[in-house]
Amino acid sequence: MSKVILKNMCESMRINEYVWMLYFFKIDRRSKQQPYKTYKVRFRNPNYLSTYASNLLSATSKYQIDSISQVQEYDGENTKITCDKLSLNNPLISAQWNNFVNSVITSSDDKIEGKLNGYILVGQPTNQELKSVTFIKGANPITKLTNRKSVIFSTAANDELDLITDDICRLYLTVDFIVIDGTMYTFNHTFETLFDLEKTMAKVKIAAIDEIIGAEAISNVDDFKAYASQYKSAKTFITLKEERVNRIKDNSNRKKVAEILNLKLNERGEFIINSSDDASLLIRYLCYKVFQDSETKEVLEASTITRLNIVNG
Repeated sequence: MSKVILKNMCESMRINEYVWMLYFFKIDRRSKQQPYKTYKVRFRNPNYLSTYASNLLSATSKYQIDSISQVQEYDGENTKITCDKLSLNNPLISAQWNNFVNSVITSSDDKIEGKLNGYILVGQPTNQELKSVTFIKGANPITKLTNRKSVIFSTAANDELDLITDDICRLYLTVDFIVIDGTMYTFNHTFETLFDLEKTMAKVKIAAIDEIIGAEAISNVDDFKAYASQYKSAKTFITLKEERVNRIKDNSNRKKVAEILNLKLNERGEFIINSSDDASLLIRYLCYKVFQDSETKEVLEASTITRLNIVNG
């Protein structure tokens, strides 16, 4: 879905063609089977929620979608001027998303005790031709006015001040990510925390290292594995591509890659990884984080488009 299509989706939605529901949620990682607990929020006046949904759609279109340059596949490197998209079937989020959805399906009207982690606005269409839409915000909507730093009053009758002790609910006119038609569109990295991607990415990293080793292109495998295991950014391994892994399986192509990255080869034509820098460079190449400029032949960092100082000789 392009930026234009995403914007049109927000602008073309007719609020009265949807039934809107709001849920608050809390995350408890100690419950490994189901870390999400959700409850449905009730409004004294049902028009409040539809009005909020209308305002949210308008604000999201104007202040969030208009400010992005494009919609791109998630690669762990959101530049803040792009919107990332992931399929809900993506192994990075599929299990967590299913748990998240199940918590909504089984939610009750019972209030959740303790600090909340965010809220979910769900729009279910009344027309079968339309698609449901979900907005998620990872911010506690409840503000406690009784604290040690201030005392809050409201203006009552006759301009008298009356002490406010009740908690208040604040719903933002920004969204962290939108889910529609089996795809998540995220404007920041909040979903990574909500869905515990750090744990999932650790598994992705291990699998990626094994895949690289499986190419049988490295002489000192144990050294490479040790260096690769210490590689800090697990997100890098998300973009490991079979095309580049296959490239280093071939001796002639491997020689070309070695020349580009200035990596040494042994007599069998296998990479010799002598340092963490060597391992890092090979990993970033295989994960499309570095590339060679076709005109200058310089090796550039993909995320920042800066020249890498690779010393030849």
